[in-house]
Amino acid sequence: MVSSPPSVLIAEDNEDIRELVSHQLRRMGVIVLLAENGRRALDLALAQRPALVLMDMDMPVMSGFDAVAALRASGYRGSIFALTAYQDGPEAERALSSGCDALLGKPITSERLRSHVTQALARAAGGVR
Repeated sequence: MVSSPPSVLIAEDNEDIRELVSHQLRRMGVIVLLAENGRRALDLALAQRPALVLMDMDMPVMSGFDAVAALRASGYRGSIFALTAYQDGPEAERALSSGCDALLGKPITSERLRSHVTQALARAAGGVR
């Protein structure tokens, strides 16, 4: 039996960033799910159970902080990386305490994105969070 490619949810309200990141992930052979706000991200992640969620923390309708906390409370065990301009300080601490596994700073380079996503998907394939 052939396994299907892993899926990654990109939750980002900025369309340009969403499209740029999705383009990079598709080039890696990943199935990409897109959400433009935290509520849509929560709904998609619970329905589709992607291997990885890339979550902007400052989004309309529901913040990334609230969406991550709700995902974790609902039992989502996949990796969640915060896409944020805040690499340290209270906002970074808040992202990690809400349930994010790592921070990916904006702007993010293609190389750094590929590296972090590859590592996360390898852990997911091995059953390790």
